[in-house]
Amino acid sequence: MAVGRRRLLLLALFSPAVVAAQSSTAPLLPPAPVSAETPAPPLRRWLELQSVTLLTRYRFLENSADVVTGNQWQYKDVLRARFNFDAGHRYTLNVGVFSGANFISTWNNTGVGTGNPPRFVWTHYLKQLYASAEPVQGFELQYGGIYVVRGEATEWTSYDDDGYAVGERLSLRRKELFLDEIAATRAWIGPYDTPDVTKRWNGLHEANYYQVLLAKRAGRYVRASTDWTHDQGADTWRATVAALFPPSGLLSAVRYEQYWRMDPNPAFGFALWLERPVTSHARLQAGYATVDEHYGGWNADRIQRGKRVFAIGTVPILRELTASLFFTQAFSSSYPVSNKTRLDVVLSYDLLRTLRRTGIF
Repeated sequence: MAVGRRRLLLLALFSPAVVAAQSSTAPLLPPAPVSAETPAPPLRRWLELQSVTLLTRYRFLENSADVVTGNQWQYKDVLRARFNFDAGHRYTLNVGVFSGANFISTWNNTGVGTGNPPRFVWTHYLKQLYASAEPVQGFELQYGGIYVVRGEATEWTSYDDDGYAVGERLSLRRKELFLDEIAATRAWIGPYDTPDVTKRWNGLHEANYYQVLLAKRAGRYVRASTDWTHDQGADTWRATVAALFPPSGLLSAVRYEQYWRMDPNPAFGFALWLERPVTSHARLQAGYATVDEHYGGWNADRIQRGKRVFAIGTVPILRELTASLFFTQAFSSSYPVSNKTRLDVVLSYDLLRTLRRTGIF
């Protein structure tokens, strides 16, 4: 059986019919500078597209009972935009429309591969819809269906990138403060299987989620954040440090993130990331993560719980098209693990870059 699984993984890696998608964790390398000389198109005064991405993936998934639970082709759509009420973009209405039907996934089945029943699924939801106001520079208020903020932590030890909440947030980003950001959130997080924001407005009147987050950058090469979160009765502290290194070094970046849940079911977990460019464009990330048995399933669907190693390789194909590979292998544990072995092969198309070349957006 083990030989058969290895053959399946090799076929997944090299078969031209395999296409896949999972948005990889953002790189630690600093982004390329954007020229300030290019004038913004007139439409952006009112409508600003922030992300328009089309993805597809092949996913292989085997649990700790050696049962293959996923061997399928899926797709994903991401649209983030905001409507600007003033020229300075200080008063905005923000929207997020995504595929997928629960808190930890924005993926739909194509009908190719496993599924019950195997069929094409078309589910798209308005998951985020919130108003943002910045009456004073560096003082922002958000109200409505908001995103989950994590600081420098990733979805490995925090909340899945696809997560959602309803409530309000206050963020301070003032130069005179020692910290680069202070954010306080009161919201209703989840429910797990209710992605439509129009069915979650109760979070504006009651809350099960509170967070205070602090973030600090020490020059260009060190970033750190910590937060306290009260989520559905559980109190958790998180802390993350990310360091960048000169291009001539063995590693380009290292990130260490950890959490400590104080109650109920006290537990500790962490993830260590190492990053290195393979070429001037391609990069490799790898590391080790441990997430405790009672974490609750709100973190990345690629990780969930258990002790495991992981690796992510990302290679640009064309200007807007990127291929990436994710693999993880969990070690044996005393409790069931849903993704003991997982392989995602991903194609991601940045449609926004294409639209911006038209000069309209």
